[in-house]
Amino acid sequence: MTTVHVLLLLIFLTSATSLSAQGISEVYRDDFDDNKGRWKVGTWSNGSATIANGIYTVDRKPSSNEWYIETNCFVDFDADFDIDARFRQMSGASNQGFGIAWGASDAQNSNGLVVSSDGRYKVYSWRGGRQSDAIPWTPFENFPSMGNWFTLTIRKRGSGMSLLVDGTTIVGFDKLPIFGGEVGIVLNGQMKIEVDHLVVKQVPKPIVLAEDHPVNVQRESLGPQVNCYGGDLSPVITADGKRLYFGRYPFKGNIGDTTSEDIWYTDMQKDGTWGPAVNAGRPLNNEGANFLISISPDENSVLVGNTYTAAGGPRGAGVSSAVKTADGWSVPREVRIDNYYNRHRFSESCLDPSGMVLMMAIQRDDSRGQKDLYVARRKPDGTFSAPINCGPEVNTWGSEMSPFIAADGTTLYFASDGRRGFGGVDIWMSRRLDDSWVKWSEPKNLGPSINSAEWDAYYTVPARGDYAYLCGMNPENGSADLYRIKLTKGVRPNPVVLVSGRVLDASTKKPIATNVEYESLTKRTQMGIARSEPTKGSYKIVLPAGDLYGFRAEAPGYYPVSDQLDTRELTEYSEITRDLFLVPIRLNETIVLNNLFFDFGKTDLRPESFAELDRLAQFLAASPSITIELSGHTDNVGSDASNKVLSQERVNAVRAYLLGRGVAPTRMKALGYGKSKPLASNSTEEGRQKNRRVEFKIVSI
Repeated sequence: MTTVHVLLLLIFLTSATSLSAQGISEVYRDDFDDNKGRWKVGTWSNGSATIANGIYTVDRKPSSNEWYIETNCFVDFDADFDIDARFRQMSGASNQGFGIAWGASDAQNSNGLVVSSDGRYKVYSWRGGRQSDAIPWTPFENFPSMGNWFTLTIRKRGSGMSLLVDGTTIVGFDKLPIFGGEVGIVLNGQMKIEVDHLVVKQVPKPIVLAEDHPVNVQRESLGPQVNCYGGDLSPVITADGKRLYFGRYPFKGNIGDTTSEDIWYTDMQKDGTWGPAVNAGRPLNNEGANFLISISPDENSVLVGNTYTAAGGPRGAGVSSAVKTADGWSVPREVRIDNYYNRHRFSESCLDPSGMVLMMAIQRDDSRGQKDLYVARRKPDGTFSAPINCGPEVNTWGSEMSPFIAADGTTLYFASDGRRGFGGVDIWMSRRLDDSWVKWSEPKNLGPSINSAEWDAYYTVPARGDYAYLCGMNPENGSADLYRIKLTKGVRPNPVVLVSGRVLDASTKKPIATNVEYESLTKRTQMGIARSEPTKGSYKIVLPAGDLYGFRAEAPGYYPVSDQLDTRELTEYSEITRDLFLVPIRLNETIVLNNLFFDFGKTDLRPESFAELDRLAQFLAASPSITIELSGHTDNVGSDASNKVLSQERVNAVRAYLLGRGVAPTRMKALGYGKSKPLASNSTEEGRQKNRRVEFKIVSI
């Protein structure tokens, strides 16, 4: 029968000493002068624990359970270390073990090194609640007898480990697996022990801080309108920064069981404060556990935790998506992920702004430690590929948690307990180096203004990048509350443009609910898909700095008029409004090909034009009865003759490209009109730009 563990969770505050000339020195010490380390103390049916006069005393009564008293004291288990504890057994069974635990994630997954007062030692691991011995009970001579003090040490050097008593090596063995970041003490039998100190020694490493992180900046509580007496968790800010979604539990205002999490939201007020929290209601919330993972920049689709029945009830674990309809949110539908499994009891996820990449903090067979960060890519059918580990640069032997990909699609914020920080769990940032999603810059700590001495996670930033929102421990009552903090440039995402507008019928100007697609014209790759709101046709997309983008709406029965935006010189956040028009496919309709590019005075198409022309070729292939007239136009700069020639040669280049894509020559003619048919006044550069164009007219259907 598997032994049941009793978990006594303790939280320590880490400290550090200066680097000694020999390298390894104390990085953590607790002499039990007080309970600053928050050791478990009290009296229970199976024993008691006290701290007094610099001694931690644990008195364990008869029990079938192993006592495992843990701490979140940080140890870099990838590096060399010593963990020392000074013990003595005062009474009880001399043939039962007590000692040091390390590399633990919980009571079911840990390593233990124990000795007994009758002169034996044992080294073992717990994995998933099952114990296996690295070294079974083995006798050794001259062990201190009952009532005498001794120092027990677990030491790691390279790939080897050793057990020491009072500085003398007793045995060496191969290093054991690391399940998590905790160390502590363990008792296997009925006994009373005393602990005089617990010390960790390593080569001290400085915390790797982000450049220009906030210094002496106070984070602000979101106040009683948002933070409740229970827990407020997992904030997700909209791209425009005007609405904040979050989870709440336990809370009496939740649907169904008050101990199950519900999705809530709050809106930014005119004075910059946050308004009263509002329950998101059904169908996003039900009687189960509900939480928001991500909301698209257009706020018309969401990703939520767990799965739902067709009627909106709770079904099970997983990920689901919902879209905004004229009547509110749709019932969330399950999102399929190939070969999805998670060995950990918890998981967190986020969707990148394009909606094409899902990042998850989960534990799988190839994880370094506990939860690692993984990515899955959206496939054409809407499902996601099997998760891929994001690699050793961001993942540690500890737990990576609550990932958030900023609006630039490159900057990643996440929480981790596997790196030396300011508290038990800190928030870090890294930037994606390429499109593989497995190469990242070295993670940087966001500093002590953002990270407290406790735990901090669930970091989220609007597209503007001016404030961050996060979850942290309320120092007054220990509950999880939401905070915001003003950001300095060094910890902000890269600048983006927030593009908003409406999708409209070009003839009637009525709104259309449909997809908005955007692409890199330089790379000829799709960057993302948004959706316009069903009643007003409004949409929002976020375009990162550094590229030339095309974007358009598409709907059956219409031809999309593309727009484009060049962010290659963008240095700060900006917002623009662009309405997108859909032209009905009918006789004599004229459609401007906005995303065609020529060098000044030249007639050769630039590669950024190819995506626009490929779509026209595909449209003609799908509509074999349609014929078109291609027309070229210029502004009024230059002579009539030169403009006529330039417009004709440019439209000839467009026709030649389409011929190369399989369009029959009989289906299109090309005419250059020079400056004779302007769309706007040539008195401004904006007007002249509109007049320099290539367009096509449907001449037969």
